Amino acid sequence: MDVQMYIVAFKDEATGEAARAIEEQVRQCGGFILMATRSGPLVLLPPAAVAVVAKHPRVGFVGGVTLDPSGFAAQQLQRVFLENLTRQLQTPKTG
Repeated sequence: MDVQMYIVAFKDEATGEAARAIEEQVRQCGGFILMATRSGPLVLLPPAAVAVVAKHPRVGFVGGVTLDPSGFAAQQLQRVFLENLTRQLQTPKTG
């Protein structure tokens, strides 16, 4: 799976409704939410999906993100990302 990390910034006011709409668009494009921020979510997206997400009416900007893998903050963020990805990848148990 070829994915890259991006920040998706809100176009207007950061509301719960805007966040949910953008997160749904990201998921429909085969992406994952790494972390929610006040400016918008950090996401993993297939490169081909970036243009689709960028056209969403609630999106003001989509830009690539690169972390310094040896940095302390990057290591902390990667732990948070892994926890969030694990939750998204777990399948609901039926029973």
